Amino acid sequence: MKNTRRIYLILIVAVVMITAVLALVWTLKDNDVKSVPEPAITTAPVKQTKKIVEVEKIIEVEKKISGDIIQDGLRDMGFLVTEEYYFTEVVSYSSVKKLFKTIKLGITESSYLASYDGVISAGLDFEKISVEKNDEERIITIRLPKSEVKYMQIDPESFVLYSEKEGLGNKISLSDYNDSLIELEKNAEKKAVDRGLLKRADDNAKLVISNFVNSLVDTSDYMVRYIAD
Repeated sequence: MKNTRRIYLILIVAVVMITAVLALVWTLKDNDVKSVPEPAITTAPVKQTKKIVEVEKIIEVEKKISGDIIQDGLRDMGFLVTEEYYFTEVVSYSSVKKLFKTIKLGITESSYLASYDGVISAGLDFEKISVEKNDEERIITIRLPKSEVKYMQIDPESFVLYSEKEGLGNKISLSDYNDSLIELEKNAEKKAVDRGLLKRADDNAKLVISNFVNSLVDTSDYMVRYIAD
């Protein structure tokens, strides 16, 4: 009877030990599985992809902006004054009657000396501008008309009379004043042109055009060239 109990006890102990060993093995195996690093999951660079898409959209829009669109926008400006020249010009007048068309009669000499302030405006007729846009060669060609004097304005309130003399029987007439003003305008315009009025008008017009084109097209990837007609 004692032997039978001993055998049962031994069997129970063996079962417990086997169960403990199996439990230990299972725990170690489970830990090994958990310790295996999970495969890294990479995601696409969303921000960079978004930027690329935005750049592609900008390029596509720029391609749709043809030379005709740029040209029409510039021509809508009409004649644009791009430079002004302010001046003070002295005008002089002298007239004397002659005897037998050769001998001057000093007592008939009439004269005056005066000055006027004024402004001369120059610019370009933007309606004559033509634009060609070559997207393959990345060149924008802009043909410009020549700058020209648009108008001159003399300020009548700026008139200063320095001297005036009216000879015997030789009164200064209104037409004499008008002739003097015409001469004054010619002299003032010549001085303005000689001093670079039209050159500055050209340069300023190109600056206006450049700003306009840059507002429509990214010209960092284009060569913009100007041709004077």
